[in-house]
Amino acid sequence: MRKTPHLSLLSASLLLTFSAYAQDTLVLDTVTVTAEEQVKQSLGVSKISKEDLEKRPVANDVSELVRTMPGVNLTGNSATGQRGNKRQIDLRGMGPENTLILIDGKPVTSRNAERYSMRGERNTRGDSNWVPVEMIESIEVIRGPAAARYGSGAMGGVVNIKTKPATNEFHGHITYYTNQPENSKEGATNRVGFNLSGPMINDVLSFRLYGNYNKTQADALDLNARANNGSNAVAGREGVRNKDINGQIKLKAGENHTWTVDAGFSRQGNIYNGDTQNSNQYNLTDCLVTVGRGQTCPAASQVPNQTTNLANAKAETARLYRQNYALTHQGKYRWGESRTYFMWDKTVNSRYAEGLAGGPEGSPISGADSGIRDSVLKNTRFSTEFYVPFRLGFDQMLTIGLEATRSSLDDPSSLRAELPASLTDEAGIAATNRPTKAVQNTWAVFVEDNIAVTDKFFLTPTVRFDANSKSKSNVSGSLNASYEIQDGLLVRGGLARAYKAPNLYQMNPNYIVGSRGNGCYDGDAQCNVIGNENLKPEISWNKEIGLEYSKDEWSASIAYFHNDYRNKIATGMINYAPSKNPALYRWENAKRALVEGVEGNLTIPLVPEKLRLVNNFTYMIKSINKDTGNPLSVIPRYTWNSSLNWNITESLDANLVYTQYGRQKPSQVPFTNLERGAERDRQGNVTNYTITNMNRTELGSYAVFGLNAGYNWRDTIGVRVGVSNLFNKRVYRESGSAASYNEPGRAYYATVKYSF
Repeated sequence: MRKTPHLSLLSASLLLTFSAYAQDTLVLDTVTVTAEEQVKQSLGVSKISKEDLEKRPVANDVSELVRTMPGVNLTGNSATGQRGNKRQIDLRGMGPENTLILIDGKPVTSRNAERYSMRGERNTRGDSNWVPVEMIESIEVIRGPAAARYGSGAMGGVVNIKTKPATNEFHGHITYYTNQPENSKEGATNRVGFNLSGPMINDVLSFRLYGNYNKTQADALDLNARANNGSNAVAGREGVRNKDINGQIKLKAGENHTWTVDAGFSRQGNIYNGDTQNSNQYNLTDCLVTVGRGQTCPAASQVPNQTTNLANAKAETARLYRQNYALTHQGKYRWGESRTYFMWDKTVNSRYAEGLAGGPEGSPISGADSGIRDSVLKNTRFSTEFYVPFRLGFDQMLTIGLEATRSSLDDPSSLRAELPASLTDEAGIAATNRPTKAVQNTWAVFVEDNIAVTDKFFLTPTVRFDANSKSKSNVSGSLNASYEIQDGLLVRGGLARAYKAPNLYQMNPNYIVGSRGNGCYDGDAQCNVIGNENLKPEISWNKEIGLEYSKDEWSASIAYFHNDYRNKIATGMINYAPSKNPALYRWENAKRALVEGVEGNLTIPLVPEKLRLVNNFTYMIKSINKDTGNPLSVIPRYTWNSSLNWNITESLDANLVYTQYGRQKPSQVPFTNLERGAERDRQGNVTNYTITNMNRTELGSYAVFGLNAGYNWRDTIGVRVGVSNLFNKRVYRESGSAASYNEPGRAYYATVKYSF
C-alpha cells in the first residue's frame, strides 16, 4: 500500500499561489488561447448552448439532450441489461464509469456512493441531474484524446455543465414545465424553478440564487407485462423527486481578481416501481410499489415489522442528499492568469438495504438486515492552474496545474456480508465486523502547452502524473494537432494515454459480493468476490483523426476514433481457494477491449438565418471485450440525429427532430460458460474456452421523431409546446434481450418562462 501523499506539497503550492496574488497585477496581453480552449476545438468536442436547451427542453435529466451529440449513448456499464432504465451518459462506447461529469469545471462523483455490483453496475441515474436544466448556460461534451488532461475517469470523455453566473444587473426568471404521456401507464413530469441574480454592492459584489422542484411519476408496475408473457418482473422507469437550492456570491476585487463562493444542496428521491438488478419479482418489491400508491400492502405478512415504515417512506427506497461548497479565485498578472479552487462535497446515499448475493443481489430485502441504511461519501478537493503566455521560437500558452483530492466512503450496509470461516485465511480478512470505511488520497500535476507553430498549425502536448494512496501511480499524456489546409478546411487529430484508478469498492478487501452459481467461473456453484488492494489502473490508448469544414453557416466534420482498452477491472478468473466451497475470487486486471468507430456532423443552411438542417451520426465499428467476445455495453450499431430549425420570426420558431437508432446487441456469451479445464496465461487470463451463443434477442433499428414550437413575447414571457415520439414508437423492456430499457411513447409537453 502506498503512503498517503503529504500535505506539504499542497501547503507549498498555496504559499506560492498567495504570494503571486500579492504581486503587481499589470495584465500581459495573451498571444494565444489557453491549451484547454485550443483542445476544445478538437473533432471530439461538442457544445450545447442555452438556446439549444430552450428549444429542446428535457423532462428531467440533461442526459436526454446530451445523448443527441455525436459519439454519445445512454447505457449501463456492461452488456447485461441490469439496471436497464437507469442508463447513464456513455462516450464512444467506453461506459458510464469512464465518463467524467463536471459542474463548472469541478468533478461530481456522487454515483460513487452507490454500491458496485459484480457486473460493474450501480443502482444510479448518474451525475448529470444535479443542476436544473433552466440554470444551465452551456454543456461541453469532450471525447477522446481531448479529455486526457482531466485525469482519472475521463477515458471515454468529459461532460462539463456550466451554470449561469452571477450578474451585475438584476435579473430573474420563473419557469414551469409539464410533460404528459399519452399512455397513462407512463410517468408524467411537472417541474417549477426560479433564478435570481444581481448586484449587492454596485459591480463589486453580486449574487445568484436558484431553486428547483421536479416530480416525475414512476411507470406502472405492469407496463412491460405484455413483452414478458404477462410477468411484471421487468419494471419500467422509476420516478424521481428532485429538490435543489444553490447560491453564489461573487466578489470582484479590483480589475484583476475575482472571488466566488458557491453553496448548494440537492435531494433526489426515487419513486419505486419494482425494478430489481436481476429482474426478479419479490413480495417485498410488490409491497413497496403498492404502498407508494397509497394502498394496503398485500404481502404484509411476509414483510414483518416493515409495513408502517414503508408507508411513511412513500415508496422512496432510495434518496441521495448532496451538499457542496466551493471557494474559487481567478487572477490576472503581468506574467499570465490563474484559477484556484477549494471544494468540499458530501453525498448521503440513504437506501433500503439491498441483497448482496445471487439473484436477490441489488434488490430490497426484508428481515433482520432490512430498513433504510446510509452510505456517506465525502470529497475534499484542491486545484490550481497557471496560464503563462510566452514566445520561444513560437507563440505559446503554457498551463501548469496541480490537483489533490481526499475521498472517503463509509458504507456499512454493503460491507455487512459474512465471509465463510473456511475462506478467512485465504482472503486475509475477518468473517464479520470488518471495517466499513475506505479512504483514498490522490494528487496530480500536469503541464500542457498550446504551440502556435504557424497561424495555421497548432500543437497541444500534455503530460500528467497521478499518484494514488491505494493503487499504482500513473503517467499519462496526449498530443493534439490542428492544421488548416485551406480557408475553412482543417485536419485535426490526437493521441492520448488515458486512465482510470480502481474505485473504492474494487480496491477494498473488506467488500464482498456473493454468487449463488449466478456467474461463478469454472462452474462453481457458490463463490465470493472480494476487493483487491493490488489492482492497477485501467488504461486506454485513444486515437482520433479527421477533417472539419466550416464557412459561413455551413459546417461538416468526420472523425475516426480507435480506443485500445487495457487492464480493465472485472471479477477475476483465478480461484484463490480451489479446494474450498464456496470458491474465492478477487477483482483483477484481466480484460482487454477495443472500441472503434466513426462520427461526424453536417449543418446545412437551407435558408440563411431562417431555416437550418443540423445532422450528426455515430457508427460503431467495434465494441468488444477481447476475453469473452461480448460487447462492452448495449449500444446501437449506429445513431443518426437530425433537427430542422425554422426561425419564422424573431420571436417565433419551430423545430422538427429525428433520431434513428441502429441494431443493438446484448451479451451473447454467458459468464458461467467457461470450461472447467480452461487454460490460463501467466496473468490468469483464460486463453481456451468454448463460446456458446445464448440466443439472446437483439433490438432492431427504430426511429423517434419530435416536434415543437416556441414564442417569446418581448423577452419577458416565453412559451414552448411540443410532442415527443410523434409516431408513438415504443420499446418495452424485456428479459434476456437488448431491449433492456423503455423507450417511452408519445407525450405532450409545455414550458412557460417569465423573465424579469
